[in-house]
Amino acid sequence: MKKVLYVIASGLIALSLSVGCGKSEAPKQAIHIAALNGPTGMGMAKMMKDGSKDYEISLYQSPDEITGKIISGALDIACVPSNLAAVLYQKTEKKIDLLGMNTLGVLYIVEKGDTINSLEDLRGTTILASGQGSTPEYVLNELLSGAGMTPGSDVTIDYLGNHTEIVNKLLAGEGNIALLPEPHVSIAKSKDSSVRTALDLNEAWESQEGTDLPMGVIIARKDYVDTNEGAVKAFLKDYETSVKYVNEHQEEAGQMMVDAGLFENAELAARAIPSSHIVFENGKAARADLEAFYKILEKVNPKSIGGSLPDEAFYYGN
Repeated sequence: MKKVLYVIASGLIALSLSVGCGKSEAPKQAIHIAALNGPTGMGMAKMMKDGSKDYEISLYQSPDEITGKIISGALDIACVPSNLAAVLYQKTEKKIDLLGMNTLGVLYIVEKGDTINSLEDLRGTTILASGQGSTPEYVLNELLSGAGMTPGSDVTIDYLGNHTEIVNKLLAGEGNIALLPEPHVSIAKSKDSSVRTALDLNEAWESQEGTDLPMGVIIARKDYVDTNEGAVKAFLKDYETSVKYVNEHQEEAGQMMVDAGLFENAELAARAIPSSHIVFENGKAARADLEAFYKILEKVNPKSIGGSLPDEAFYYGN
């Protein structure tokens, strides 16, 4: 009888071990990741080139295309504008984690000429711009106000539909000064040698506000992070490695960006990397700069960050 029980017990142990092994060897599902076709996606160039089966990376033209997918669960991780991350945190009732910051200021004042060398030089001018009602407008207005100018009074701002329209008007001579982000700055300069970068608004922001200008961040669904923390940490490590490679090997990264569909011209892509301010800071490290930025946005327009400041639970790693 004891022998029979021993055989049965042995069989059950073997069965349980085989089932357990089957679970551990089952292929894990790739992380669904979204990035924008611009600086927030440029840092992923090496990851896209490496083609790891752990990551399924999709590029989008507009943040609006990402919003619904992250809320519905179709996406696990996304690179989005910093203010949108705060909006989504409130909209989902705090079901979003901010994993890190990936893009500093990408906004520049460009000029077809050589008269603008400081914010004060913008007094009495007309600036072509896009992004009315969003971060570019808030940043420009804050900088002009800090320099003692009233937007719309001391400086005329002509808001257009998109960045490409601004570039076309600038090149056609229908305006000499424009607010543009990268990579559109590099595109404009490549088409007309008289176009120059007059002001780096990231530097102006740092000088005026005492912090970096955080334009792009990495977010994730909180439920995904809670159940896949190992995979998320591995992703962040790979992302940091990719950002480092892009910044240190610009020529090679430029070609990777063409291969990924981020750019049409590798030389132009490489030229845009330094002024795209691609970085990686984890959520905990990025918190101070982001909170300072969110406080300014809250003062200008609370709706721009979802109505109120995100609390400390928003920042992954706290």
